[in-house]
Amino acid sequence: MKKNFVRVMLFGALTLTVSTVVTSCKDYDDDIKGLQEQVDKITSTSPVSTEDMKNAVEKAKQDLQTQLNDLSALVENPDGEKTLKEKIAALEQALADATGDKAKDLATRLADLQNQLTTLQKILKGEDGVSGLEKKIEELENVKTVLSELIAAEQAYITSGKKDASAYESTSFGAYVNQAIINALQHEGDDTSKWGKIAQYVTEAVQKGISTELSGINNYLTAQYGVKTTLETFVKDVYEKLFSEEAIGKQTQLDNLLDAINAYVSTEEGADYKSYADIIKQIDDTKKQLAALELPATGTFSQAVKDIIKSESEQVGGVIKSLESRLDAEIDAIKGMIQSIVYVPTYADGQVQFNTFYADFDATGGYDWQPVVNVDEVAVRFRVSPASVITDLVACFGADGAVNENAKYVVSVDCQKVQTRALNEPFKIKGIKVVDAKKEPNLIEVTLDASAVKNSYAVALTVTDKVAADKNTLNDVASNYFAAVKSDLYIDKVVWESANGTVTQLAKGGELDYKGKNGETESYYSVTVYPSISSTTSAAEGTPATKTLSELGISDANFSVAFATTDNVSSNFDLGATTGILKAKGAAGSTVTVKSTVTVTDPVTAGAPGAKTAEYKAKEYAQVKTVSEGTAQTVILDSEDPILWNGDEQKLLIKDNTALTAIKAALGGSPIANFDDCSYKIVSPLGGEIKLGDTGGADHKLALIVPRNTVCETPTTIVTRISKGDYSIDVTLENVQVSYPDKTAADYKLLNNTHTWDGTSAVLNREFTGAGTLADNYSAVKATRNLQELYTNYETVEANLVTLGGTLEFVIDGVAITGVTIGTDGAVSVDNTYSYVNPIKVKLIGKCGTHEVFSKDITVTIPAAEMNGTFAYTAAKPEDQGKLTYDVSDKAKRNAGLDLKTALDWKDATAAANKIWPTADSDIYESNEPMDIYGFSVEYTIEEGDYNKFFKAINAADGKLILTDDAVGWSRNTVAMEVKVTVTPKSPWGAMEAKTVTVTVPTW
Repeated sequence: MKKNFVRVMLFGALTLTVSTVVTSCKDYDDDIKGLQEQVDKITSTSPVSTEDMKNAVEKAKQDLQTQLNDLSALVENPDGEKTLKEKIAALEQALADATGDKAKDLATRLADLQNQLTTLQKILKGEDGVSGLEKKIEELENVKTVLSELIAAEQAYITSGKKDASAYESTSFGAYVNQAIINALQHEGDDTSKWGKIAQYVTEAVQKGISTELSGINNYLTAQYGVKTTLETFVKDVYEKLFSEEAIGKQTQLDNLLDAINAYVSTEEGADYKSYADIIKQIDDTKKQLAALELPATGTFSQAVKDIIKSESEQVGGVIKSLESRLDAEIDAIKGMIQSIVYVPTYADGQVQFNTFYADFDATGGYDWQPVVNVDEVAVRFRVSPASVITDLVACFGADGAVNENAKYVVSVDCQKVQTRALNEPFKIKGIKVVDAKKEPNLIEVTLDASAVKNSYAVALTVTDKVAADKNTLNDVASNYFAAVKSDLYIDKVVWESANGTVTQLAKGGELDYKGKNGETESYYSVTVYPSISSTTSAAEGTPATKTLSELGISDANFSVAFATTDNVSSNFDLGATTGILKAKGAAGSTVTVKSTVTVTDPVTAGAPGAKTAEYKAKEYAQVKTVSEGTAQTVILDSEDPILWNGDEQKLLIKDNTALTAIKAALGGSPIANFDDCSYKIVSPLGGEIKLGDTGGADHKLALIVPRNTVCETPTTIVTRISKGDYSIDVTLENVQVSYPDKTAADYKLLNNTHTWDGTSAVLNREFTGAGTLADNYSAVKATRNLQELYTNYETVEANLVTLGGTLEFVIDGVAITGVTIGTDGAVSVDNTYSYVNPIKVKLIGKCGTHEVFSKDITVTIPAAEMNGTFAYTAAKPEDQGKLTYDVSDKAKRNAGLDLKTALDWKDATAAANKIWPTADSDIYESNEPMDIYGFSVEYTIEEGDYNKFFKAINAADGKLILTDDAVGWSRNTVAMEVKVTVTPKSPWGAMEAKTVTVTVPTW
């Protein structure tokens, strides 16, 4: 029995596996497509970060919280549903009489409230609950935590230079996903309500399937063997008999039989059976009968077994096939369940427009507004999941819009307008089709017929099963509501916009189609409509809108256009009044102007004598001249050099080859000498403003004309129409390319002057104003230099750029600096208002217009040593430098203080080392203060010490160290004091070294 038990377990596992796979078959096409659409939007210019995802989750959480708050209030309010219905009823009543924009707004609000009511009713019925929203909010909060961890991990990854991703291991994202899967599969315990969603679904499906199959087996056994008992009793009885002592004693015989079966299956004769398991099942089912077999007088036991196997396999095989068919039917039913239907708006406002258009049929100057067309059919799109059900949905309606009686579903429209619904639905479905089976497998288009619609509605699409009364309805799905708006619009003007209306030339013998295309450009009716008419004058009023018929959803059934010429030119042109085909049959130089008139016919009186029509003002198109068209030619440039960007217009000659001769022969009726008085028009848009033209001057040669500042980096073909008098020819110039100069070319490569700088830092020079004599004192000092001298070929490179119309300029790199002036010619000047910023950054830029061809970075350094001079002690001996003694011999001297300046002096860095502080050399600076000229100053600071409190703060103007008034007044001081003062020179050109003066104060 061990073998049999193992086989039973394997069969059960197989059944469970197949059932799980079958019942888990869900059409994920829609979900995958939705994700793919979002992924497709992510580009290198539009990336999505973890921070973006976190913000999106927070937004979703806030939206759910708002929805939860609103729904909680409605659920807790016993009159919540009633209140919503009252609001809906009020909106429906208002909508019944509304028109125009008001109707659009009311219909949109009605759709929103209807969706809210649907959700509330589901909650009250127990189909959904507030707790579900709370759980979603909690889950979103958990997702925020996971995303926060991911953001931290992402930052750690970036900080590490994208080399270390270990931080991701500490996030809970993996655990979060894995735990979600574990929870969905959880199936411990007997309480199935606590099982995971997948476990619940699989168990219920398997139980239902097993119950169905066991019931079928029980019926089969009863019919075949007359067993008048339940399957459970039958199995129990079989089990007891199989495990009785008598049965156990016969197992050896049965095993021998099993060996014979194994041998038989492996033979060619046994290959007719589906599988080994089929034969084993037959043997298990017939063991009881096998013990009572009466073998024939002739024959063997083995042959008897073979006969039994053949007989039973035929019967049991039929049962298995029946079970498979029933299982397939159940699978098809599950796959056919519709998960969702969602309205997909065509426009941003989400509305569907059903408009009635009126035209004025009074030709006497009054008004006779009559409906000319009703937009009664509009195709509305819905996204359906799964995509596999769409075929059956499309089959619900025939090609003529008739309902298919054999359809699988009932598709209808739910319209909410007033409190009591009309007996007949105002909207009818005329057909359903797939939008694009390859690109949009989940998208369908439902054509709604609104011919009976009088007002605006909130509309939803509903789908139910078409089943017998005793069958269960698996599908009962409705889309979200959308606003279907009914409006009246009044036609004020209709114009035929011809795709060829701007054409000005027509080759002799050629045709011009005013009704057809021009390449990919279509001709069309342009309609101007108003939203209302005056209650007093019946004139159209409001804000007009001009749109095409397709944009308004109007067919052209009641529109017609007729063509005519402004003058009688029948001798030179033929024009089809209805076809719009203009033919040039006269001599070159003949001209004609074509106009069109649009007529709208009243559909009520159409076809009857005296039908009402509205005629709209004629539109005149561009005057057309007949020209003699020469054979198109291709020319090449005279120069093989590349065309460079130029600040001025360029004229590049065309080679005088055979093509040029042909062009001259085709213009003017006889060969022309030059291109004097020719006109030129670009035919190919690829060339932009580049075209062929006339060089002018005495020769008037054909040339390529490149406007100033033009760039065309990729090789381009241009086509120009050259005309002279009544003759024209198209001329092509291929591979036209206009580029910026190459910065690596020798003409634009600057060479460093190694004699004037080191290539990294440019040091300025000191420059005085004045000769520094008694007659011509120094009056100012600056740091200056012209940076052009940094490059040996500066003038050459500049000239090469200027020749093109470009520039070579010096500019400060960054924000302006006080006291620093940089001319575009490279002249740098720094005056004493400069505040020590080192270094100064300058950029030398070679430009063509706004385009930077190349640039050089230059660091400019102030010559601090030259500008600052020397700040030193006056004493010659080192041991005496910076040492002074305070004269305290009497009160007056103590009160006068000690002049610290006597210990120091400041000299400039000229060859004569002129003294500038504390007093200036009079023959050099005279009345000009050198400290002001240089922008110098001096600061004094008493260093920390035990005696500092006995001295006043030092006045920078006189530089004296003075005892406090109390100390000056002492009649006796028995303690000698020492004070140190730091004297700091302040310069705008650069930092200088401070000096320390040590002052000894004796006792008195």
